[in-house]
Amino acid sequence: MNQNHRGRDTLMKTPRIRFTVFLLLSAWLLYGCGLTSFVAHPFGGHKTALKKRLMVTPLVDQAGLGQQVTDSLYQDLIRALSIKARVIIIESHDATYTQQSQAGLSYGIRPDESLLSKAREMGINAVLTGIISPIEKEERLRGIWPFRKAVSHYSLALVFNLVDPQNGTVILSNMESGGTSIDLGEEEFTEKSWILEELKQEVLPKLLKKSIEPLKEALESERWEGKILAVDHQIRINAGADVGVEPGYRFDVYGGSEVVRAKDGRQFLVSWQKVGSIRVTQVDKNTSVAEPIEGKGFEPGQKIISID
Repeated sequence: MNQNHRGRDTLMKTPRIRFTVFLLLSAWLLYGCGLTSFVAHPFGGHKTALKKRLMVTPLVDQAGLGQQVTDSLYQDLIRALSIKARVIIIESHDATYTQQSQAGLSYGIRPDESLLSKAREMGINAVLTGIISPIEKEERLRGIWPFRKAVSHYSLALVFNLVDPQNGTVILSNMESGGTSIDLGEEEFTEKSWILEELKQEVLPKLLKKSIEPLKEALESERWEGKILAVDHQIRINAGADVGVEPGYRFDVYGGSEVVRAKDGRQFLVSWQKVGSIRVTQVDKNTSVAEPIEGKGFEPGQKIISID
């Protein structure tokens, strides 16, 4: 374990595997039958080159680090995702201080319905929320016996929840945690601001860096979903040049019939059945015009899945 003159620990990451069972059980209890991302999807897992429209909400600061810190971390998040992932980022300025996030219950929590409704109207593929957990302090013993000594360890976590706005499903809930330590003998002579600066300047940036790859993988593993906007003498869909659609792109079309209600009151279409397939003939900025390849009964609101 690396040390410096302050006795600072190297960044510690809590293994995601340790939380897998907890996440599955917690999410099931929270969302009931609304939780579908942890099981095989009925549409399969088509890989696509299309970009995802990703809405990123402001970070929730439970640690009390201040607006300047959260704003800076938010911009770092935007830049990293823009470079690493195939996404179109829509920055949301709607705070996500839900009752759960204020209470500290942040792992596996989706944002409130009003934000998801707004995302659906905008044709968003996924909503990303982030929370900086409260700072925790604990005494630890460090070193090898008989030279072990007591230290105070200050830690926090960075939690990201990636949510499908169509049904509120939590696609990914990822937590990275780390901290810094100081000898008990030195702590009383050390200003609290030093510890806060260590967390702000050293720990948080590393937690963010470790969070990007899981987010990228989750976004890429999700198929591209959209919907039919209108049907008259042609079929208009909500996928355009902005996400990378070109003439000839194909989509499968699905329609749902049976509705079930989750225990939290949300309704979901089940028994999705393939209506047919369509091919893009004209591409506009945010929408495209398509023609049927096979099938019939195409209607506004039906789900489209990219197969190219």
